[in-house]
Amino acid sequence: MENTQNIEIHLDEPLTPEKIAETVGVRVKLVVLLIENGLLETVDDELEEQILLPRHTILRLRKMQRLRRDLKVNYTGAGVILDMVEQMESMRYELNEMRAKFNL
Repeated sequence: MENTQNIEIHLDEPLTPEKIAETVGVRVKLVVLLIENGLLETVDDELEEQILLPRHTILRLRKMQRLRRDLKVNYTGAGVILDMVEQMESMRYELNEMRAKFNL
């Protein structure tokens, strides 16, 4: 039987760059670089002295990896693409809300 590592993460638990890197399968150095360049958001926690990231960072980083692999864009380009997609989804949601409100 193969020995596999069980990674347990709670849904609302902020994660360290090390845990993000381990979960996604990248180097910690990359996660830190993406944070420094504003491509990954951190959680403000005055009680913690270490950098923490929201759990959804795992999904964002995996999407960035897919964009790099499939479209050959760098991490900065992938981050811009994901930000634009999020904005479009937010605008689409607001438009649907307005349509429902005014029966359009």
